[in-house]
Amino acid sequence: MKRLILVLTLLLVSYGTGQAGEQDFTLINNSGRPICDVYISPDDARDWQEDLLEGDKYCLANGEQITITFDRSFKGVKLWDLRVVDNKGRETIYEDFNLSRISTITLRRDGTAEYR
Repeated sequence: MKRLILVLTLLLVSYGTGQAGEQDFTLINNSGRPICDVYISPDDARDWQEDLLEGDKYCLANGEQITITFDRSFKGVKLWDLRVVDNKGRETIYEDFNLSRISTITLRRDGTAEYR
């Protein structure tokens, strides 16, 4: 199976040295359907940041994965929320995960996620 790995840089605030942050993780789509929008925000944020898949220019197919890399300036943020939207507009939100302790998030067919 073809696996596409994209390195995405989360630049919500562009300051610091640009080195990778401790929150970097791999997102694996095993949901059974294409994921076309991925948003991640600190758990206390009032709104979602920009789409990490570049706003409908790309969908993450079932079985594919992406590596999400954070700017070092986000080091103090511990809890994060993740929002994904599939190709039919259905959204799933995963809340309060600690990216300083997680290196992989796998989205499952039943709408849950496995964190490692």
